[in-house]
Amino acid sequence: QDCQSLHGDIPQKQREITLKGFRNGSFKVLVATNVAARGLDIPEVDLVVQSSPPKDVESYIHRSGRTGRAGRTGICICFYQRKEEYQLRHVEQKAGITFKRVGVPTATDIIKASSKDAMRCLDSVPQTAIEYFRESAQLLIKEKGPVNALAAALAHISGATSIEQRSLLNSDAGFVTMILRCSEEINNMSYAWRRLREVLGDDVDRKVNRMCFLKGKMGVCFDVPAADRQEIEAKWEDSKHWRLCVATELPELVESSRGGGGGGGGGGNGR
Repeated sequence: QDCQSLHGDIPQKQREITLKGFRNGSFKVLVATNVAARGLDIPEVDLVVQSSPPKDVESYIHRSGRTGRAGRTGICICFYQRKEEYQLRHVEQKAGITFKRVGVPTATDIIKASSKDAMRCLDSVPQTAIEYFRESAQLLIKEKGPVNALAAALAHISGATSIEQRSLLNSDAGFVTMILRCSEEINNMSYAWRRLREVLGDDVDRKVNRMCFLKGKMGVCFDVPAADRQEIEAKWEDSKHWRLCVATELPELVESSRGGGGGGGGGGNGR
């Protein structure tokens, strides 16, 4: 992305030039400190990303208020660590807003986004260059078939030639997040542990990490090593009261038990 920076050590004249370029669309991304949190009125800003929660509610309001101006809507994303979550809850209570908690992107999410970027790249290739690759393309299609040949080319272009599984709870590499749902509310986590041991055996203790309650306590969420996923899925059988699945997005969790870090997004409208 084309971007420029804005902070207090930049001379005022250069700040004005930078802001003019941002307003005119000469570059799409402005990386700034709180110097840009007030007085920046650019209606076309549709996204604000905060790298950490602010220390006070007023600062959050000013930062997020750079989007959703002049009757438009906008999105504000705030990255946070587990130890900073209380700051977001404070903002929610004092500002009367509700964040949507979002986990880290899954490997599948990243690949889908990379694939779309790779497809857009193909539009910029001139026809004259394509002619030089036509013979190789025909050979690839003959060997792999048209769909597999193009899929392999897109994978290479996007750089997604290897898939690294990550925890949705704290982004640790090599882990898969799973959800164990129960048909009734459970008040003690040992109830879920007992069911896992009954089906998967006692060695499940060394495989399950960071177990926490789902919101409403109708189940639990936890991480398992990616290498053990297939074995666990093969052994597990759903019952009338219990269902186990791999999480495709971070579910809502009991606040006090939420693991790791993530992002909270709040929309803006007419600020």
